[in-house]
Amino acid sequence: MQYLITSEWIDPMGNGAFAPRDFAEVIDQAVVPSLEALAKLTEQKKILAGGILSGQRNAAFIVEASSNDEATELVQGVPFWALCKWKVTPLESFQHHASFAGRMSEGLKAA
Repeated sequence: MQYLITSEWIDPMGNGAFAPRDFAEVIDQAVVPSLEALAKLTEQKKILAGGILSGQRNAAFIVEASSNDEATELVQGVPFWALCKWKVTPLESFQHHASFAGRMSEGLKAA
């Protein structure tokens, strides 16, 4: 199964204010390791395509996973998981939906 996964940075402090030194620590301990983990998943073909949205602190990517559980574990294994709001959406193939739409059309014509 394929999933569209998006992440949106949330402010763990709740006020948007990070001292530069504190933000550097977040980058070193969470952001860089997360990006490295996502790059490794891309090399392993678990992430089929995706990246950081240009000019933003958000990401979007397509994941190949055998189940919802595997997709959940992949997302929650990323070091900055707790610092982002995540959305995991299962994808339906174009081929399957074309077949379904064709059957639906035939059923409507016969009604």
